[in-house]
Amino acid sequence: MSQVADAISYLKRSVTLAKSRELRTYVIIPLIFNILVFGGLYWLSGSWIAGWIAAATADWALTGSLSFLNGALHFLVDAAILLVWVLLLALFASVFSIGVQLIAAPFMGFLAEKVDIQTTGHPMPDESIPAMILRTFKRELRKTWYWLWRAVLILFVVLVVYFIPVVNVFASAIWFLWSGWLLAMQYIDFGADNRQVPFEVMLERLKTKRWLVLTFGAVVMGLTMLPLVNLFIMPVAVIAGTLIWVEELAPQTSETSTKPL
Repeated sequence: MSQVADAISYLKRSVTLAKSRELRTYVIIPLIFNILVFGGLYWLSGSWIAGWIAAATADWALTGSLSFLNGALHFLVDAAILLVWVLLLALFASVFSIGVQLIAAPFMGFLAEKVDIQTTGHPMPDESIPAMILRTFKRELRKTWYWLWRAVLILFVVLVVYFIPVVNVFASAIWFLWSGWLLAMQYIDFGADNRQVPFEVMLERLKTKRWLVLTFGAVVMGLTMLPLVNLFIMPVAVIAGTLIWVEELAPQTSETSTKPL
């Protein structure tokens, strides 16, 4: 249970650190980026679909004895357009963070680097900005491959379990825990990648504190599912994941001796 409490503690610390003057710039830039991308794609998608519905139903009209229902018909069309906006918001809330994590990875890398340096007091390995961006994108693609084929396999297992009476109650829990593990890996890996720790080594270190990692990922997963909240949780989760890496998971051979912020 101590690892569960530690995970909650790290998230609380990350909220405080996100508001600090030292990290504020590194938090605000990805937030603005997220809001612009989310808002732009959401508005363009909603406007296009709503416009298509409006154009397709523009000539809808009842005549004769049923003409008194035209008001109700127009109301249903307006309700359908409103439903489109709501469903799009739910869709973006559930899948938006996955795409943005790949695009915003360099921004998150800078934030994790700043947290790491403040926490450990050790400078980062010498590396040019273009090289860092390229390395970050390669790492994101590596992580994407890691979870993609496993997600297909686990989804198959979940679907099979779903149709087994009694046992099917665990189907949602299996998928939620798997998603939480992936999110934890995603955010903790920023700190590991900045120190150029191999991906396979990072995965092995995660397994040494399973409950800490799972709790951290599950809480972040729950917050990511909340519309609008998922816009703000990403930098907070990066800070928490970096703290967990440098204070709990980093190999002892690396320069990861920590001092409280």
